[in-house]
Amino acid sequence: MKNQGRSLTGSIYIFGFCGLSIVYGFLFLSKTFETPGRLSFALGLLIRIVLIFSTPIFEDDWARYLWDGWISFEKGSPYGITPESFFGELDPTRTEILSRINHPDWPTIYGPVLEIYFYLVHILFPWKLWALKLFLLVPDILLFFLIRTKYGTRASSLYFWNPILIKEIFLNSHPDIIGIFLLFYSFYLAEKSRFRLGFFIWGLSIAVKGFGVFLFPFIFKLYWDKIRNWKRIGIDITFSILGIILAYFPFLLFSKETDFTALSRFIGSFTFFPLGYNILHDLFGEFSRTFWALPAILSILFFLNKRYSSDLEEEERIGITFFLFFYFSPVVNAWYLLWMFPFLLKESKVFWPSWVFLFLGQLSYLNYANLGDWKSVLEKGYYAHPNWLLILIGLLFLPILLVWYRVRFPSKISNSLEKPSLLG
Repeated sequence: MKNQGRSLTGSIYIFGFCGLSIVYGFLFLSKTFETPGRLSFALGLLIRIVLIFSTPIFEDDWARYLWDGWISFEKGSPYGITPESFFGELDPTRTEILSRINHPDWPTIYGPVLEIYFYLVHILFPWKLWALKLFLLVPDILLFFLIRTKYGTRASSLYFWNPILIKEIFLNSHPDIIGIFLLFYSFYLAEKSRFRLGFFIWGLSIAVKGFGVFLFPFIFKLYWDKIRNWKRIGIDITFSILGIILAYFPFLLFSKETDFTALSRFIGSFTFFPLGYNILHDLFGEFSRTFWALPAILSILFFLNKRYSSDLEEEERIGITFFLFFYFSPVVNAWYLLWMFPFLLKESKVFWPSWVFLFLGQLSYLNYANLGDWKSVLEKGYYAHPNWLLILIGLLFLPILLVWYRVRFPSKISNSLEKPSLLG
């Protein structure tokens, strides 16, 4: 009944977000973001603070975050424990949180760095959603200054005022900004030849979410280009493993379970806003689960060969790899796409189809429930999307990629057209 009576629908939300995106695009095309100023930073910070004390929209993952913090406090580890095993809880606060957790029959899928964060927040401010969001300002501001140092004032302003970032992190409380900062920082350290610390920070980013694992060949290439020493490789790379182990170690003291148990189930069975994955599924059925990441892996192998990818900048290669990874993924949540966002902020030669993907990802909120189609919800599930939407967005990227290629490599196209025909 609450769902049927709510005033904000998916259609109204998308309409409003399109308006915000147009304003953001206008600021991007104008010279507004080129003007350094404390006022711009202060206003961006003020918006974040207001949203910290606002209610998330179309999201309930925050309930799991709060619950995991309490479970870690009580049991030492949240892994392997299902919220449904606490059904019948008498405490009114815990009962309220329990009622909001999606998939209560599943143990948590979140990495140990996030679980440490949830635990620390619970110790300081038990069951407070605003506190869960407040401390995300730390990696957010650090990433802002890191981007400004690496790419300049305009790029840092584009980051700080991005409506998707602001909404997904500080309104909907997704803590991915912790891993995004760590991943980007690891590359920054590698470029400064601080490889051991860079590998260690990369390992910590993997212990948030595993998206950065596909970027390891790129950070390793930075290492190999500067230090061609086989004797040092084994020692230096162990720092990445050390980062992962240290993150998991506190939880292994209390439980034999980790996030891998539930995560493997999640990857193996759950589907949400699949785009290119639908194409794979139509061709290969359930076997597509075993190799949906293959296009991203092939792109990495292609980029590691200088002969074929010398025309592409580092950020372009990362943008393409992330694009292929998310496009063919069976699960595409809107905030996942933020992991590639910092790598899209370089002034020139950016893989801009990933920018388009970042914004189109907001259409993932147009599931049957948010569209108010409760009959389809009962038939196909709460998280299902209309087929026409998935097909439209999936096919839309084909002309987008073609336009990018024609704009990015006009000389190659003209050269191929000027070659004499074998029949002529």
